[in-house]
Amino acid sequence: MNKDAKILDKRLQMYIANMALGYLPFGRKWDSSAKKLEQGLLLRGIKLPQKLYYEYKLPGNITPSDFMNKLIIESFVNDFYSWFAGKILKDKNLTMKDKANIFKYVWNNRKKYKNILQQYDQEIRKLNPELANIKVDNPRSLVYGAMFGFAPAEITYFSNGKNRDLAKERETMDLLKNRFGIDVTYILAPETAEQIINALKQNEQFKAKER
Repeated sequence: MNKDAKILDKRLQMYIANMALGYLPFGRKWDSSAKKLEQGLLLRGIKLPQKLYYEYKLPGNITPSDFMNKLIIESFVNDFYSWFAGKILKDKNLTMKDKANIFKYVWNNRKKYKNILQQYDQEIRKLNPELANIKVDNPRSLVYGAMFGFAPAEITYFSNGKNRDLAKERETMDLLKNRFGIDVTYILAPETAEQIINALKQNEQFKAKER
């Protein structure tokens, strides 16, 4: 098999990356809701007994931003193959050789994708002792959770969909936003939410006494 089927030159890699990053919902820049929340609480003088944001070690020792781009491209290649293939075929800026190499590369990655998330799950567990034994419904939850730096409690709770209380989650998010002015954009585990709310209430009472 042509080695171009396995490794594309940088020009074609960027071609796929730009298409994927422009289409999928994460955008082009990595950030973490957990990091923003932790920083927002610290600005109010609130430090919880546990971390909300973790700087996990990721496969290949790459940055969260680079890992996000890698995940997006792999997911894009797998989930949007028909749409993607049509765009490639119609692109007059690509030579027939370019198109053939892209299709071979994409096909090889599609075959590997079923196992890639499981491989990442196992690597991340080995690299991060705090994630070694957590239980998730699927490897995607752990992989993406680690990439965004979510705490083990949030990764576990979010993944365990059957036991989630969606009404309580909405109530918590509304309370944090409407009473305390904190817009939480990811799902908190119940025990984490309770700690944050209690800390905010104590902070509120402390400020009231100071007046």
